[in-house]
Amino acid sequence: MKRLHLSRNIILIVLVAFFMGLGSLGTIALANYTNVVVKASSVNVRLGPGLSYDIMTQVQSETVVNVLAEENEWYKIRMDDGRIGWIASWLVDNTEVTASSDLLATVTESSVNVRAENNESSEIIGTAVLGETYTLLYEENGWSQIAYGDGVAWLYSDLVSIEPGILTEETASQELIASSQANPDLITISQDSVNVRTSPSLQSSIVETADQGTTYEYLGKSGDFIEVLTESGQTAYIASWLVTQVASVQTEVVAPVVSTTLSEATIVIDAGHGGTDPGAINDYFYEKQVTLDTAQVLADKLGAMGANVIMTRTTDESISLDERAETSMNHQADLFISLHYDSTPEGVVKSGTTTYYYDDSDSKIAELINNELTANLPLQNNGFHFGNYFVLRENTQPAVLLELGYMNNPDDFYAFNNGYYQDLVADSILNALTNYFN
Repeated sequence: MKRLHLSRNIILIVLVAFFMGLGSLGTIALANYTNVVVKASSVNVRLGPGLSYDIMTQVQSETVVNVLAEENEWYKIRMDDGRIGWIASWLVDNTEVTASSDLLATVTESSVNVRAENNESSEIIGTAVLGETYTLLYEENGWSQIAYGDGVAWLYSDLVSIEPGILTEETASQELIASSQANPDLITISQDSVNVRTSPSLQSSIVETADQGTTYEYLGKSGDFIEVLTESGQTAYIASWLVTQVASVQTEVVAPVVSTTLSEATIVIDAGHGGTDPGAINDYFYEKQVTLDTAQVLADKLGAMGANVIMTRTTDESISLDERAETSMNHQADLFISLHYDSTPEGVVKSGTTTYYYDDSDSKIAELINNELTANLPLQNNGFHFGNYFVLRENTQPAVLLELGYMNNPDDFYAFNNGYYQDLVADSILNALTNYFN
């Protein structure tokens, strides 16, 4: 063992000397990271992969950072000072993300203290047990720095074996739930009215609903779902994108604080209808085409502002209501906007625009958008209201649905069937979102 340990140290010393000779960061013992360059004037670095996480710092334009992992279009990065954070992937220039590290540290003793710093007197922040594997970031003065939870930690190097390899998804989950091994782990719900289901599927039966801040005992992961234990002792499942925190029962649970800018936001734009579903019809045009034209104008303007824009469809294709809502949830959209043009039964004449929301928490953004539509569009405005629409009701992300005029009202159709009107709609939404996210 002494000979192996000596050989390992010699290899690491050679690697360090090599990278120092290239002018790289002094004590880095591995360098197989993907570099990305910040392209925005400044980019927020957050504590987790989404807008709901607090800002820990900022990096400026042209800064080069190393990517450790990717989750939901956010990059997990390591900064020069060793801190781990997350940045929106669309705000940096990069090549395809590859393996974050080619070295792993595996615990070789039954129980090893995980420390905040690389010394014996440092605070113990957890315990690693035999066989647990972590991504190795540094080796320095007999200590190994590892990726641990949402940050970094240190293990005594003599108590781990270092081998080439890449952390798999299964072993990476150890980083997410890393905490004291003495107590069960808890997951924390990120928003209100989250469905807790009987099996890991959006189509399965609902056991109960949970609001933001509710905690459950963590049992494991099944695909895109977290397996939990309810208070009644029943095993159940929660969509993983609705969970923002995993912690020890000894850790105080703190709800994430929303603080963001539009350039960091993920916006899902839903062009209503499509394919075999034409939507509302007038003598010459289908609603499905007008919604797609409007959606494309809006997507271009939001994209120009730096937002991460996802469209449920970009062509004349059939997309189910389930798929539209799932697109929003799978991308953890900061806002889902469904665009429509209304119609009335024959003999009934109506005019104007209307904004709908389902969850009370979405009424604020609905009001902001509606106010802008009222101020900028030539058509009358019919207010913002509760709407029991599938893409709003079955969508766990913030969501609104806009009716932007009546297809069977000739005056409305004449007003909105042109690029000028669609520009006004897009600018109105852009103004509202800028105010909302700031």
